[in-house]
Amino acid sequence: MASGSEMCKKCRDEKKQTWQKEPGGNTLTDYTEYMKTLEEQIQNKRARALVAEEINGHIEEQAQGYEEEGMSREDAKREAVRQMGDPVETGCALNRIHRPAFPWKLFMLAVFLTAASILMSVVISGKTEGGASQAEQLGSLLVINGVSFAMIFLVMYVDYTWLFLHIRAVAVCYLICLCLVWSGGVIGNYQTALLACYSMQVLLPVIFAGVIYQYRGKEFAGILKAVGWIFVPFLVLFLMATPMSTAAVVENAVVCLFLLVAAVLRGIFGNKKKRYLVKLTGLAFGLLGAGVLLYHHFFTNGYVKARLEHMGQFGFQNRMIKSAAAEYSLFGNRTLLMQGHAQDGEYLLGNIFCYFGIIAGVLVIAAFVWFLLQAFRQSLMQSNRMGFLLGMACSIALIVRVLVIYVAMNFGYAVIYTVAVPFFSTNLMMAVVNGIYVGLLFCVLRNKMILKEPCIERKNTAVL
Repeated sequence: MASGSEMCKKCRDEKKQTWQKEPGGNTLTDYTEYMKTLEEQIQNKRARALVAEEINGHIEEQAQGYEEEGMSREDAKREAVRQMGDPVETGCALNRIHRPAFPWKLFMLAVFLTAASILMSVVISGKTEGGASQAEQLGSLLVINGVSFAMIFLVMYVDYTWLFLHIRAVAVCYLICLCLVWSGGVIGNYQTALLACYSMQVLLPVIFAGVIYQYRGKEFAGILKAVGWIFVPFLVLFLMATPMSTAAVVENAVVCLFLLVAAVLRGIFGNKKKRYLVKLTGLAFGLLGAGVLLYHHFFTNGYVKARLEHMGQFGFQNRMIKSAAAEYSLFGNRTLLMQGHAQDGEYLLGNIFCYFGIIAGVLVIAAFVWFLLQAFRQSLMQSNRMGFLLGMACSIALIVRVLVIYVAMNFGYAVIYTVAVPFFSTNLMMAVVNGIYVGLLFCVLRNKMILKEPCIERKNTAVL
């Protein structure tokens, strides 16, 4: 009895015989049958449309060349199809390329960083509160990180094109939820509402990526419309912000600006990139000036100034961190930079430098750098403009949040506020947000070769 692989090979051979030359010397080159046979070899349903468009483009381009050489349209297309080779072999080769690619390297690095986070947090708990609290902390962290990884896997298998195709409705719902959360309409506790609002704030770049896509090919007018959509939630957040949450507003504004620049350089809005960048620079300075005026109008009382000084360069905690950093050793001094459950996640990197030493701390930073730069590089290489924008939104946001703000804060050089850092969160809400971010990144990378951008107009756009 023939095995499954032998039967499959026999089936493929039968298919191939259809495309062999007949005794008369003629070759069967019917385009529809060719494409049908080729598409049957593609296992992933979502990849079939992408492959069909790719092959059809090659055939049409080749046929056009033959027509220019003097062939008739029918003969040119027949010859172009014949030149594509056997449909079964071509389809099998394309099937090996166009399939979901799980980002194993980044996933294993995520597991490593999560394990380091749990280990250090448990060490802190045991050092400060004893064995019973240590076991409790371990159980809590396993649950929190389990939820984070569950969110990563859930989001990773979502079709992200849905977000882009319904972004206006998503943006309106997002703004309503943001206002309700901030006002306490959904969460009554102020501190919890503050944390929930920050968690929603960090999703703004993702929303902005979808808004940018909606105005593709609209030149500088599209840039203005995209900024107009995102300006409303930023204005609401800025007017409602406390000194601590104002830093988060600035953080996300910077991320959105970088994302907009990346979109311009990619040619999302059109081909006049230099002109758009000059105008965008003027627009950025104008909005910055307006923000400064609003700040001086609403945030100039003595309490706020004192609060900012406390949180800034002259704050007690920053001075303490800088003093501790001066005592770091290669293998650690078994002391802690910050203690207490509420601050374990925010100052975990500093505690690793302090307790385990400079070598361990540098390894953790290097792991984060490699993870984020790989994510950035692969997002930059996306041919699908939706994947490009979503990947860049997540990778730029995480680079700014982790490699700039979080690192600077743990060395005493940044304003102190809650920062959502992947794999280092000890709060369930932050873990969910980080899971969404990493899940979206993994979703873009996993679907690089199978998700097709919907058929849209490409006038005045440059797709690399």
